[in-house]
Amino acid sequence: MKAGIGVRIHLIRGMSNSYLVDDGTLIDAGAKPAAVLAKAREAGINIKAIIITHYHVDHVRYARDLKRETGAEVIAPALDADVIRGKARPRAPNPLVAAFMALAKAPGVDVDREVMDGEEIMGYRAIHMPGHTPGSTAYLKEDALFSGDAVVERGGGAALPPKMFSLDINEARRSLAKLAGLGISTIYPGHGDPFPAASLSKLIVK
Repeated sequence: MKAGIGVRIHLIRGMSNSYLVDDGTLIDAGAKPAAVLAKAREAGINIKAIIITHYHVDHVRYARDLKRETGAEVIAPALDADVIRGKARPRAPNPLVAAFMALAKAPGVDVDREVMDGEEIMGYRAIHMPGHTPGSTAYLKEDALFSGDAVVERGGGAALPPKMFSLDINEARRSLAKLAGLGISTIYPGHGDPFPAASLSKLIVK
């Protein structure tokens, strides 16, 4: 798919969506390495950076394998980084999810760079959107937003992440207000299909 940012964005489906961008960036690592590397070869892309949106296993499961295969640096939200490294336990919203997280752990991966709200990495602006996880972060490049699970797609438009897996669904909803006025045209979510940003308005708390 061609984005307004002037590069092609390749959607690779897996445990979560991974997005391979022609600038050498991979957003999230939920797709199997074989699929990611095949798409990179097909598109002639040298993966230089793996940018993680949050610590849930479906978004980081293959980060260590992909880092080893490509030599790419791993970039992650500062508040989620120790969980991604395997040095801390993820916080869970309830005991059932805590038990699931204990069983479904991703291999730890070295995080080369931690990012905070407002920082820019390779032309991507980090937007801290807590609620789903403490460090949940979306990344904005011109008019394209890679949202992870801060906002997902359901029924062709914007939806909140699943309440069961979110630490604070009300905080997740409040975080969406940070996206207003940023000139976003398309949202590339962690689950579902890319969708027009106009549908965000129904969720934003004013």
